[in-house]
Amino acid sequence: MSWMEHLDKLGVGGSLVAAACCLGLPAAVSILGALGLGFLIHDAILLPLLLVFLALTLTGLWLGYKVHRKIGALMLGGISAVILFVSIFVYAPIAYVAVAGLLAASVLNAVLRRRCAPGRKV
Repeated sequence: MSWMEHLDKLGVGGSLVAAACCLGLPAAVSILGALGLGFLIHDAILLPLLLVFLALTLTGLWLGYKVHRKIGALMLGGISAVILFVSIFVYAPIAYVAVAGLLAASVLNAVLRRRCAPGRKV
């Protein structure tokens, strides 16, 4: 297994943490503070960090698409990424739905990759 197969999962995890901090969830903010990462709680750092993790997610989903050739996970991830970034500024509760969409896209991508893995017995 290559590390590139897990890029979407890394991106989703980072996006989840960055979005949680942008939304001001007390648990996320407290954990970062306790870990000595309180400097990350500023929007000037969180928004670019969120964009980087969303880009990692979409790159991982794109690499998955190149393997399984099913557009569903990539489309769901792309739409969820845009909604997540916009909803942080417009209407924060929608961000939770977008995060769920990113998680679903990552799971779907993993399932589709596994289905077309070489040597898989059907």
